[in-house]
Amino acid sequence: MENIIYFNKDLKDINEKSRMKLGIRGRRAVDLAMMGLPIAPGFIIDSELTQKLPQVNLKALLKTYIGDIEKETKKKFGDPAKPLMLKIVLSSDLNVPYFPSIHNVGMNDKTVEGFGQFTGKDFAYGEYLYLLRNVGDKLFDLDDEKKKSIEGKLSKKPKVDDLKKVIALYKKEYGDHFEEDVYEQLSKFLKAASERYCDSDIDVDNSLSIMVQAMVYGNFGKNSYSGNFYTRNIITGDPEIQGDFVQNEFDLTGAKAKDISKIDKKYYEKFTKIAQNLEENFREVRNIKFTIEEGDFWLVEQREVDEKSTQSQLKALLNLVENKKISEKYLVENIKPNQLNELLHPVIDPRTTKGIKSIKGGIAGSTGAAIGRVYFSTPKLMEEYRKAIMRGGDTNVILVLPSSYAEDVKAIEVAQGVVTCEGGFSSHAPVVARSLGKVAMVQPEMKIKGKSFTLGGKIIKEGDYISLNVPYYEDPTLYLGKVGLIEPDFKNNGLIEFLGIVENFIYSFNVRANADQGRDAKVAKDFNADGIGLCRTEHMFFNEKRIMRFREMIIAESEKERREALKALEPMQRSDFYDLFKTMEGKPVTIRLLDAPLHEFLPRSEASMNDFIKYMKNRKKKIPPSEIRARCDELAEMNPMLGHRGCRVAVTYPEIYEMQCRAIFEAACMLIKEGINVKPEIMIPIVMSEEEIKFIKNGKSIEGTTVRGIRDIKDEVIEEYGIDELEYSVGTMIELPAAALGAGNIAKYAEFFSFGTNDLTQTTYGLSRDDSNSFFPDYSLFDLIKHNPFKYLGEEVKELIGIASIRGKLTRPDIKIGLCGEHGANPDNIKFLMEAGLNYVSCSPYSIPLAKLGIAQINIEKDGDSEE
Repeated sequence: MENIIYFNKDLKDINEKSRMKLGIRGRRAVDLAMMGLPIAPGFIIDSELTQKLPQVNLKALLKTYIGDIEKETKKKFGDPAKPLMLKIVLSSDLNVPYFPSIHNVGMNDKTVEGFGQFTGKDFAYGEYLYLLRNVGDKLFDLDDEKKKSIEGKLSKKPKVDDLKKVIALYKKEYGDHFEEDVYEQLSKFLKAASERYCDSDIDVDNSLSIMVQAMVYGNFGKNSYSGNFYTRNIITGDPEIQGDFVQNEFDLTGAKAKDISKIDKKYYEKFTKIAQNLEENFREVRNIKFTIEEGDFWLVEQREVDEKSTQSQLKALLNLVENKKISEKYLVENIKPNQLNELLHPVIDPRTTKGIKSIKGGIAGSTGAAIGRVYFSTPKLMEEYRKAIMRGGDTNVILVLPSSYAEDVKAIEVAQGVVTCEGGFSSHAPVVARSLGKVAMVQPEMKIKGKSFTLGGKIIKEGDYISLNVPYYEDPTLYLGKVGLIEPDFKNNGLIEFLGIVENFIYSFNVRANADQGRDAKVAKDFNADGIGLCRTEHMFFNEKRIMRFREMIIAESEKERREALKALEPMQRSDFYDLFKTMEGKPVTIRLLDAPLHEFLPRSEASMNDFIKYMKNRKKKIPPSEIRARCDELAEMNPMLGHRGCRVAVTYPEIYEMQCRAIFEAACMLIKEGINVKPEIMIPIVMSEEEIKFIKNGKSIEGTTVRGIRDIKDEVIEEYGIDELEYSVGTMIELPAAALGAGNIAKYAEFFSFGTNDLTQTTYGLSRDDSNSFFPDYSLFDLIKHNPFKYLGEEVKELIGIASIRGKLTRPDIKIGLCGEHGANPDNIKFLMEAGLNYVSCSPYSIPLAKLGIAQINIEKDGDSEE
């Protein structure tokens, strides 16, 4: 009958139309059967016939199919000597972990005795009772009170006579709904299942079918086993099968299981071969349930493995590519960009979280997982960190603050993570954490008071352990205690090999790195970055050994004093640029000149101010402490984001950019002399007009005052180093609407644009990236904003990018255009940027793989030959 599919290892191909009427569980069975593997036989009543079952004469129909099952299993349905037992499994297109099922159909007062000869009477009568309970729950709507009255005070390990009494009471309750005739029994159960579940919640789109399958038992004797295994290790991805088994036990429940590697060698080898066949057929990791019944080998079911790690999935696909079972294109299409976060950062070991209170929520700042002792200020964290090093103690620490500033960078650098209760994805702590490869989150519900914080009704004191889990694809979780971590291993987790394949689908549009230090550049190079798209030079001054010198420069009263301080800083900057250029040999390195407002570098706390005053005293600077405090206060601004920053500082204090440009050109000349190719790109920030970039690039003389331009500094340096010529380019960040609209004029002097979309978003919408999260939840509640504009480019920002790109190219057709910031790691943004004519995106080193994969998938989609 075409509406009933019989399956066993000899099943040949069935047409896709018929297959789609079998539901998920049914399709899993026939897929296994069509591979020629020894699945326990059975048949599936498709969704069309299932709807009509109450009107069908089933008894005669069933005998043919059950006869075939009897031949294969060497048992007979209803036989009192060696009875065949069946199970009914509902199957629909609803993807649920477990489908409703009824086991031991065919059990009656005679067959239970024969069954007990193989399994023991205790087990046999226990299964008989399980059948009766099960049909009460799943078919006859027997309520809990009725079940209690039937079972009374049945013990957990009842005697056979007690089981018989309860079985008799159940049968009396069911009356003629439960038949001793096994064919009638099966027919009534199937019809009841159809009446109960057709048009129910699980019957999505009338897809409900019913599977009937032979039951096989792992407790028929010493040569019987039951268990399950994965086709490979679901955490590490190693190709050895992973699972458990029991001997002479029905299943793993309550039994002491052994590792699958300990099973008889002939079975282990057979399982390994099956695992390989399954991965090649399904192109993914699978789980198999098996039973060996007195030497007869049966596969019961197979399923997808939602619980597998990305590493396991990736390694399986890489093996399939290596064995030419799938194409590289298929591999690239079937890993989602966000999944790569699992391979890039530590993840929480779920086995270690039991019993530890956790609070889910907040804002992900920098992905990964971290464990450490909590400290509420930079000085205290640094003190405890140093003590731990000296004593050989635990150096894992986490910084917790309302918000962070320049003086906290040194603490973020040594900490495992940072938590703030103010700000958002683009605020100071997350930005710094991403650049340093640290974990960061914002938890607005956290209340900090003195040396403790309160969250979820629990108080965490200084020195207590917390654990952070900050995934890319869901809300972060803060554990109020110490859990375990699984550390990433780029060399062995498949990521580097995968990125090599992804690179085959990267064409003209590419990814650069936001990198401020040599170590960032090395990570970026490992991930095939096409250069550095943003070096934030202000981050270089946050270093503990440099910040004091920089502060000294900021509060200097004269140009002479400023130049003296800058001269001391220049070798440090030159060394930084040397490392970046050398690491990225031959690839472009975009260095953004100082952008941050000067006040950001000044002391914020009393302790930090006292340290600065002490430093100035040691420097023999005869400035009273009160004067130092006054000068710092004078530099404070009401709205620094729109204040004295970026190129505006260079107009007031041109010697700052002069020092930076000299350091850039000196580092480049040193490497040219070593035979190393360098491509410096100097980026001028917060430009709003062509006059600003013209002034900084070309210099100016007016009323007896001369400001040297970048080209003048370059000419001076190459002459000093005896270099004939040095190729470099000057460009600007487009981060103001005025700059976007004036891009045509700015392009007269800018050889490249880089959209700074954090600031462009702020200035377009009038939003503060640090404060907007306080009211975004209300906007989301009332559907006033679709997405967080600091993660997803808003339509108005996209329009400005499009306008600036067109106008810039009209003036300078060969202009290079990029975007720097975490917007560039989001595939949803990347597609637009490619269409808008940009050449690259630049993001933090650990976001490069996500951006690369996003680009590759977009290119495959554009090529129009997807294999998904």
